[in-house]
Formats: sequence, structure tokens, C-alpha cells
Amino acid sequence: MANMNTDEWAVRAWEGVLVHVPPDWDIAAISGDRNQGYMRIDDTENMPRIELKWQKSKGFVDVEGVVDGYLKELHKKRKKGEPEIETDRDCAVVSKRHMRKQDLQCFAWRGQIEGYGAAWYCPDCERVMVVQVMAQPEEVGQDLAREVIGRLEDHPREGWVTWSTYGLQMEVPERFEMSGQKLMAGLIELQFANAGEEVVGARWGMANVALRSKSLEKWAAAEIRGYHKGIKLSMEETTFRGHPAVEVTGYFSNPLRHIQSFVMHVIGKPYPEAVKGWAWHAVEENRIYYAGALLDEDHKEIIERVARSIACPKGPGDGPEGGKEPIR
Repeated sequence: MANMNTDEWAVRAWEGVLVHVPPDWDIAAISGDRNQGYMRIDDTENMPRIELKWQKSKGFVDVEGVVDGYLKELHKKRKKGEPEIETDRDCAVVSKRHMRKQDLQCFAWRGQIEGYGAAWYCPDCERVMVVQVMAQPEEVGQDLAREVIGRLEDHPREGWVTWSTYGLQMEVPERFEMSGQKLMAGLIELQFANAGEEVVGARWGMANVALRSKSLEKWAAAEIRGYHKGIKLSMEETTFRGHPAVEVTGYFSNPLRHIQSFVMHVIGKPYPEAVKGWAWHAVEENRIYYAGALLDEDHKEIIERVARSIACPKGPGDGPEGGKEPIR
């Protein structure tokens, strides 16, 4: 059964789409990019619970036709022996007033399980959105869908994009696009790039094992260098957000890079030349986090906001301006 205590719900976010879900639901499938993509969220029983599709589009969009096509594909996917799917286009899963979407189209369907969804066009991000929430017959599926869809955000806030899956939640400037990812049991890693600048956020589990025979500084010296190849890095023990930490800084060791940087700045263009970041040990959570970036010298303040956006418990030495709490 879905946890309906929304105070305990968590965030799942990808490519500018953010949803609030029961805490044990997580991303099971993703594809595409910011212009066209798909995300599926499953529960702990591997049952698909939420499906989202988005498509960049300019000009007039026939949202009603989009829903018709979506439901047609749903009928095609019905397996032999499964009951017929009954569809309902007159349901009110969420209201236009609440969603502030004038062309909102709602739908529902019932088969072995139930589905409740909505589609709309967002003029701000110029994307067509289709989302459906699936429920077991014994659940109040329409209430579940109303909570999920009603709180969904379909584009970034104030130029920053939230990314959140498998215990790693962070914010990155909208101009950065995903350049790499690792979603493994022991390591969740998201990498982003724009015009030569790079941002990385990572979360390792079982920190007690990783740090069993070495200090955090020695661990960081071995693990973090792989993110910033060709950079001469320095590691300094510190605290970050109340946790034991290592501050990472560095510059290119190749003299030619310094000349290129000088030339680019003379002509008024940024040049990625400086590395800055923090690796910290969240002891109670038994995890290690890293937020780091290769940026133009004048853009280094970006990485501190990225690092403070990573959702993790506050450390014992965290002050009143400590790290960001998870979005609820």
C-alpha cells in the first residue's frame, strides 16, 4: 500500500521534472533528455507507479489528441488474457485552477490495476507533459494521483534544476546539461557540463568500509582525482556542514592552459580553469558525499550552492546556516 502521509514523502527529479512520492518509490527507468524524455518510478515490489513523458514543442499543441494517442498505446500493450481496459475521459484527477494549465486534459483507466493521469502543455518550458499514477484496486488511486500530479513541477525554479534519485539530491544551474551518470548500489554519481565547465555530485555508501584503513583525506586523494584529470589538486582537512570534510582545490598544471585562460579573459570570455569542491563524511548516515566543479575563476561560487543543496542530515557542528534540508 502506498504511504499516504505526504509529510513523509520524498522528491524524485530529473531533467527539470520534479515529483513528490512515497519515500520508498524511486526511479526505475529513464531515457532521453530535457527536450524529449521518459521517467518511470516503481515501488519496492517493482510495480510501476508513475510514468512521465515530455516532449518539446512550439506553437499549437493538440493535448486532447496526445491523450487519445497515449490511451491507444495503452490498449495495445495489454497482454493476452488480461481484462479489457476501461477508459474514462470525463474524470477530474486534478483541476485546471490548481494546476494553472488552461489546456489540462485528465484521464483514467481500469484493468488489473488502475491508472489516473493528466496531460498539458507548459508555455514556460515549451514541453508537452503526460503523467499517470498507477494504483492497486484496494488503494484510493484518485487521491494518490491528485497528490502526485497536483504537486508536480514541470520546469526549473529560478534558473536551477533539481536532480534527485537513490539518495542523491542536488541542484545545478539550468545551463548545465547531464554529461554522465552512474546509478549503482554503492555509488550514485551525476555529472554535468556546459561550455567546458563541469559539475559533479556523488554519493558513496558504506563509508565505514571505505574509511576502515585510511583517512578521509587519503580516500579523497585516490577517488576524487578521477573527476578532474590533468588538474593539480590540493586536499585540506576541514569541516563542511558540520561533517568531517576535505576541501578540494586545483588548477591546470600545463602552462599553456594559463596562457589560454589569459587570452580568453582578455576577450571577455570565460575559461574553465579552477577546481573547487568538498568531500564530506556523513557519519550517522554512513555515506560520503562529493560536490566539485571545474569552473571559470569568476564562477566558483556556483559549487558552494551546489554542495549546500545536496540533501543530507546536518552534522553535529552545523550552525543555523547549515546545509539544505531535503525538499518536502
